[in-house]
Amino acid sequence: MCTFLFGVVMTIWFYVKTNDDPKVVGEVVCVFNYAEGIHPNDQYSWILQEGRDETGYWEIKGKYAGLKDLTEIGLVYRIGDTVVLSEIDNDFAPNVIAPLITKYGFDNVKWLVVPTIS
Repeated sequence: MCTFLFGVVMTIWFYVKTNDDPKVVGEVVCVFNYAEGIHPNDQYSWILQEGRDETGYWEIKGKYAGLKDLTEIGLVYRIGDTVVLSEIDNDFAPNVIAPLITKYGFDNVKWLVVPTIS
């Protein structure tokens, strides 16, 4: 989580008005987030995993080739005619909003910045 002025921690919820399946929207974001360095095992990517507890939602995870553990980036699910990407750390906002606006257009992407109580 990113700390803004006065020590408030923020997360962002993105809302995409689309008929696309949440998996498709999540894949759009994951494909955009891949980086490869010059050293072996210097690859970082975002991957999409089906949620374990309930059907219909996906988890975006950060994967570094040199490590076994995955980091949680956010969740993807549908509410009505909207796909939600929730609990996104403010530091990752550019990595999420750029591919969403490119694919779905500015008018179909909304976001809420929410303070997190820690």
